[in-house]
Amino acid sequence: MSSLGKKLLSAFVEVTDTSNTVTSEPATQQAVPARNPAPPVTTDGKFKQYFDQLFKEANLPGPDYYEFSKMISAMQTIPYETARYQAAFAGLQVQGLSKEKLLQTAAAYIQLIDTDAANFNNTITATTQQKVHGKQEEINEKTQRIQQLSKEITDLHNCITLLQNELKENEEKITATTGGYVQESNFLKQSIQADIEKIKRYVAY
Repeated sequence: MSSLGKKLLSAFVEVTDTSNTVTSEPATQQAVPARNPAPPVTTDGKFKQYFDQLFKEANLPGPDYYEFSKMISAMQTIPYETARYQAAFAGLQVQGLSKEKLLQTAAAYIQLIDTDAANFNNTITATTQQKVHGKQEEINEKTQRIQQLSKEITDLHNCITLLQNELKENEEKITATTGGYVQESNFLKQSIQADIEKIKRYVAY
């Protein structure tokens, strides 16, 4: 896992449900506005700290774009952008910084960001697979299980209904059989009892 994944992504995942963003401080209004001003952005303090540390660790001995950007940031009270850039460069030029080196190192820091971003994206992909796709698969499994259980419950209800119908039919058959038996047995008993009375009356000893 990239250093970004270790230092930054874990913290990001832990605060997924909590808003932890702050709005960057607006730069001092320029007396001469830039031709194409960048749109306002919202940055997270931990990201800013991370990239500052990344640049600091990658900074080579001697002045380069890193020191130049720091000086530009420290000169925000100067209203003119041109003056800030010229003053920052002049201060570092005496230490051996050339315009060519300044541009080369600025491009190198862009490459550093691109490389780190690639590592970050790889970490995001792996984390997404684990924390999102993995959970989605689990949800799908549980949903399928619910569907299976729902079918089993429906089948059991149908089975219970069938058994209840069979039970009712059997009870009706038993009731009908019992009634017929009792009726016939009573008839036979009465018939035999009548014969006994007739035998006593009609048959001589």
